[in-house]
Amino acid sequence: MSRFMVGRQPIFDAKLSVHGYELLFRGPASSRPDGDLMTADVLVRAGLDIGLANLVGAKLAFVNATRSFLVGEPAVPFSPRQVVIEVLDDVPRDPEVLAGCRRLAVNGYVLALDDYVWGRDDDPFLELVSMVKLDVLELAPAQLVEAVQRCSAYGAQLVAKRVETREQLAACQGLGFDLYQGYLLSRPETVEGKALSPSKLTCLRAIAKLCDPATSAAEVEDVVRTDTALSYRFLRAAGNGAARGLFRRLSSVRDAVVLLGERRIRAWVTLMLLAGGHEGSDEQFNIAMARARMAELMILDISPRLGDPAFTVGLVSALDLLLQAPLPTVLAGLSLSSELEDALLGHTGALGAVLADVLAWEVGGEGLRLRSGLGPAEVERCYLGALAWTTEVCGVLDLTG
Repeated sequence: MSRFMVGRQPIFDAKLSVHGYELLFRGPASSRPDGDLMTADVLVRAGLDIGLANLVGAKLAFVNATRSFLVGEPAVPFSPRQVVIEVLDDVPRDPEVLAGCRRLAVNGYVLALDDYVWGRDDDPFLELVSMVKLDVLELAPAQLVEAVQRCSAYGAQLVAKRVETREQLAACQGLGFDLYQGYLLSRPETVEGKALSPSKLTCLRAIAKLCDPATSAAEVEDVVRTDTALSYRFLRAAGNGAARGLFRRLSSVRDAVVLLGERRIRAWVTLMLLAGGHEGSDEQFNIAMARARMAELMILDISPRLGDPAFTVGLVSALDLLLQAPLPTVLAGLSLSSELEDALLGHTGALGAVLADVLAWEVGGEGLRLRSGLGPAEVERCYLGALAWTTEVCGVLDLTG
């Protein structure tokens, strides 16, 4: 588990109510990553680790995009309903970029031209963007007036950027700006959190599967569920959709894979590779995987149809250890089915009984009481099978010491 930060700065409308938030990369002061990495990091933190709804609510999220994202490699995995893609003015106006911007606009994304300085009447970006951000500190008053007049002719919304004094705000209001951003109104805020990062190897294996047109959703799930962090992130991403009524509530990791779909999973995995990943597995990751596999093996002897949900219950049961957060808090972001939530929180039903036995077997000791209906020999067989599987997919595992 690692700590992370992401910045956000409000953007206000003409009534000075929050219209949206610009999301900003925040990393160690000593790091100077390239633009692709910064954009990927912001998207992963906002979409998978914090959750866009938790970061911006129902407001718009403004995200800077480099040339790579504009041409579609990698893709932006967010819905166009809530994201504004900011095009920096130094992005080249080459045919591939322009085609990518047109494609994004056709697909419903709002494009904003950031840090724009008026240079010519035939700038092709002005035909494609819906917003133009003008830097109040960079433009002289006469230049600002001219830029407003010329950009308004294209029908674009105007955003006054870096408004730092009341005089600047009044001048921009007089010029008819639609939106306002700057230290006078609000400084950027840093949001901190803890994240589980998947291994780079697992992400590469997932990409390889996704690049094969013959790959099934079950095969993708087989890769995803070998990595606790990847499973959790996809459960969270699909859970965000379920919370908004876009998907049904989830009963397994397979549900998350199917509901997200190949295109979105490919986009998220690519972003995770760009943003950097967990390079090894520690004991807590291994505990999560062993619980998941043991619960699955046990339920197959009781009710085979519950194999996928049992794996998911075992995996999620360890997330409080990994995230260092109460399990109810973790579950709030996943939108699991009531059957799974009851099994996790109350150990009810067949899934809850199996989970209770898995947890009891971890602790061991005399007087062990099993609830699933399986005998000690059967439970030990499942335990040893889980250890062997975890050793294969996660590395050497030692839960006995």
